[in-house]
Amino acid sequence: MKQAYYWVSLGLTGITSPALLVKARNMVVKLTANPAFATPSPALATVTTAADDLEKAINAYDLNRGPGELIDRDVAFAKLKGLVTDLGGYVQSVSNGDLELIKSAGCVVRKPSQPVGMMPKPRDVVAENSLLRGRIEVRWRGVRGRSMYELELCSGDPNIEANWKLLALTSKNRFTAEGLDSDAVYYFRVKAIGAAGAGPLSDSAHAKAA
Repeated sequence: MKQAYYWVSLGLTGITSPALLVKARNMVVKLTANPAFATPSPALATVTTAADDLEKAINAYDLNRGPGELIDRDVAFAKLKGLVTDLGGYVQSVSNGDLELIKSAGCVVRKPSQPVGMMPKPRDVVAENSLLRGRIEVRWRGVRGRSMYELELCSGDPNIEANWKLLALTSKNRFTAEGLDSDAVYYFRVKAIGAAGAGPLSDSAHAKAA
């Protein structure tokens, strides 16, 4: 019988700055030298620096609750929250929904749904040049019953598996890749994730960033 597929639950909705700080530092501790998660993305050093910045901003605001200190705290909070969100996506992708692996990364999980069968591979993946610099629009045909899509990007030879990197976890069947190098060619592929786990990867599509 197929093992249940678990989802990372970061609990970021309504989270306070101190609570976010604790969560971020705990994930860094749990992921450091964790053999199941060899290449955290974003890098743990980047998350630690953002956590240090938020801690300084919290202390500064506690000493002087002025508008400038509030803005600094909110900016640091938003930056760390984004990094923790990305780190949670990395844990989800690498763990492939395994409960013990997710817990070893310092994350809690959402209650799994009952497996409904393996997802088919997404079809009709299209990558198109955007009018805006450094962007590529990616879309694909929706997969019924999916909980999430895992989108991967390759900026080198697509035949070399190590060149593929996780770009995003999204519930939508379209995504805008940003911050790309102009005139560089990028490849994209996607797989659907359901209660029974991840389905096969789609065929790849490619486009040149404006």
